[in-house]
Amino acid sequence: MIRVQNLTFAYHRHPPVLHDVSFAMERGEIVSILGPNGCGKSTLLKAILGLLPLSNGAVCIDDVPVASLSRKELAKKLAYVPQQHTGVYHYTALDMTLMGRTGDNPWRRYSETDHSNARQALERVGMGHLAAHSYLRLSGGERQLVLIARALAQGSGFMVMDEPVSGLDYGNQFRLLETITSLRREGVTIILTSHNPEQTILLGGRAIFLQQGRLVTDGPASDITTERVCALYNLSPSTLRQAGIHIGEGLCKTYNQ
Repeated sequence: MIRVQNLTFAYHRHPPVLHDVSFAMERGEIVSILGPNGCGKSTLLKAILGLLPLSNGAVCIDDVPVASLSRKELAKKLAYVPQQHTGVYHYTALDMTLMGRTGDNPWRRYSETDHSNARQALERVGMGHLAAHSYLRLSGGERQLVLIARALAQGSGFMVMDEPVSGLDYGNQFRLLETITSLRREGVTIILTSHNPEQTILLGGRAIFLQQGRLVTDGPASDITTERVCALYNLSPSTLRQAGIHIGEGLCKTYNQ
């Protein structure tokens, strides 16, 4: 369904942020991208969304280059949950969720089906009781849940999520992970960034490690180990042991050996 092929990207007059990144995803698969700050995770998501001009390579959905799709066509295929969003106007949580139904027409009149889908999406992320509340008066975590509801209401088959649990309390983090898992069972393809290897293992699917813009590991999330996490984040295994943290067993497929 999704293919990233030899993707390289550099911001104007700067060294490349991504170097020759390649991987593919099947329908209904979860892929988590892990790596230290500045390694290119968010840039990779923006490239998949067609928001960046690539220096080299391509991103294809069902063998069609993303760069060749109109915004309307892309909206039918991809839904995006950003890492942060502050908002400007006092839209309600329901209004914000309904925006996922507009496609490329911001003046669209919402139908009963649109309202029903938006309310169901809010209920699904535990925000139905705040549907009439101002988005600007919600907490950062509550706003994040509304953005996820907006992506659900969009009804796309592929969801791109930039650190979706960021700002959520402990309970909502795990409720969101359960929602992501149920979406996968329904055939939604999900790619997300994360800084939490334990939650990545809980989600299952695949884990991709990025280091300095290069794909260094691609394998089952269940095979993530303490040693590989320490190598990715430049940590000593003793640091995690002292904290009582032990992450999995086994090996991932690596590309830097």
